Amino acid sequence: MENFAEEALERFRGALRIETVWPDSTDSDGKAVTAAQERLSAFQSYLVSAFPEFHAATERHAFGPFGVAYRWPAGRGSRADTPLPVLLIAHYDVVPAEAAHWSVPPFSAETVNGEVYARGALDTKNTLMACLEAANRLCAEGFAPARDVWFAFGGDEERSGLNGAKAMADWFQTRGIRFDWLLDEGGIVAKNGFPGVKESLALVGIEEKGFLDLVLTVKQEPGHSSRPPNTQAVAVLAKALVRVSRKPFPFSLIPSVEGFFRRLGELSSGPQGFALRHARQLGPLFFRIAGASPLVLSFFRTTCAMTQLFGSEADNILPSEASAVLNLRLLPGWDVARATEWVRKAVKDPRVEVAVNPRRSANDPVAAPGGAERGEGPGWEEMRTAIGTAFPHAVTVPYLVTATTDSRHYAPLCRGVYRFAPAELTAEEVGLIHGHDERISADNYLKGIAFYRALMGAL
Repeated sequence: MENFAEEALERFRGALRIETVWPDSTDSDGKAVTAAQERLSAFQSYLVSAFPEFHAATERHAFGPFGVAYRWPAGRGSRADTPLPVLLIAHYDVVPAEAAHWSVPPFSAETVNGEVYARGALDTKNTLMACLEAANRLCAEGFAPARDVWFAFGGDEERSGLNGAKAMADWFQTRGIRFDWLLDEGGIVAKNGFPGVKESLALVGIEEKGFLDLVLTVKQEPGHSSRPPNTQAVAVLAKALVRVSRKPFPFSLIPSVEGFFRRLGELSSGPQGFALRHARQLGPLFFRIAGASPLVLSFFRTTCAMTQLFGSEADNILPSEASAVLNLRLLPGWDVARATEWVRKAVKDPRVEVAVNPRRSANDPVAAPGGAERGEGPGWEEMRTAIGTAFPHAVTVPYLVTATTDSRHYAPLCRGVYRFAPAELTAEEVGLIHGHDERISADNYLKGIAFYRALMGAL
């Protein structure tokens, strides 16, 4: 077992060393895009060499550099009573890393004090490689699942997944392939994640917020900065942003969030436990108490983050337009059109154009299927059992994913959609995702393999 663990970790490090940063679509000469796509393709080739037993037992379908899918066929062949397939997904593209702010080079995959440092160590080469590591070992042992198991790995999740996940979902759709349920990234095993709750919580996402980038733009005549007009575009834009900040989206307690906090209340005691178990009855008082934390607040409303500002390219030129990007995460119950209108009314200035960002893919929330908030539905017991195998001390809890995942592209093809990455992390470690010194402990990675092995072994 010790040799297997070290070999698995070395294969993981090899995957992390491939710089699969998604290509910049603004690249003017195309060289950077070509180089980035070559690295994405190199990652796909690495999987073939790293997991020979798995590739011998499966059918491989490549979708250019941005996607690769595998079918692991049922061991007893196709029968009328064979269950629907299961789909396991992850992505191998990563966000850029500012090397100057890292303790080690971000693509060196160095191990320091038992932790592997690299961009993608938590998002999501860890789940992709742990999944294939478990499947490869099962194949080597002669195991075959009782139903088809599909794997779909995308190479552009960090840029909406249109060339990867969506293309593969469309391919499944045209071939009439449907799934019982799927598993993607999302929740983790939260260690000391909630005050008053001593247990580690395995947070299994059952639905996710929608995604919307809005661009606010104010135009003006360009010119020399020595002759500024009385009313400047940047000033108009700034006032609009202040008005937006003063009109946040309203609070709402959706069923999955109510169920999540009720479960936390069962694990808590005293006044906190009572409040969590009776959130709806407390109404506005509950929102006021819980809303002190930005993390908790994100469960209760559509959020609006002001992320980018643009103006002149030089300090002595009046810009022809000033613009800002607002990143919204839409709570179930809101859609793109309704959220856009909310911001437009908050801006309340016809000089400010409010439009959906054409460079980003907007999408409505992905709602949970009925009963999911109670831990019911296809695949739930298999998930809970596999979590218990790898993390026996954790309590499995359904919850709302406040970020956006590739799973939304496949959701119409599935009876159930789950979002969970098998790693036990503190709040500080979760903050390393997309941050400096992203890393995962060797123990966490090996527990991830144990989780996938238990999960696939039950299929």
